[in-house]
Amino acid sequence: MRKKKIYRYTLISSIKRPVEINFLERKLISTGLFIYENTRYSFFFKTKMIESICIIHLTKKKKYPFYNEIQIIVINVFPEKNIMIKPNEKLGILDIVINVKIKWKECSILNRSIRGNNSFGSTGIL
Repeated sequence: MRKKKIYRYTLISSIKRPVEINFLERKLISTGLFIYENTRYSFFFKTKMIESICIIHLTKKKKYPFYNEIQIIVINVFPEKNIMIKPNEKLGILDIVINVKIKWKECSILNRSIRGNNSFGSTGIL
């Protein structure tokens, strides 16, 4: 069994002009970071530098057929302000874990937990 490798990257916008995102609008922002296609990855967004919903998206480029570019879908959910993403702006910190194998354990009864108010489904544990 291979040992898992963890890599931490600061995702930076790789765009030529500033991008403005209006309320409930979404834009695909390039990061210029490429990963090899035939490997199993897990992605964890550790920190977001911009206030919005950010979704990781992998895109194939014709120029690099065996690699996928990590891009971020940014969705503006704030009605009172537009989001402006500038070239070379920090978008967030991403942890990439390679060679992750998940083992499922069958269970007939789930443990009860007291829900907190930190977020949806929160147990209140930080």
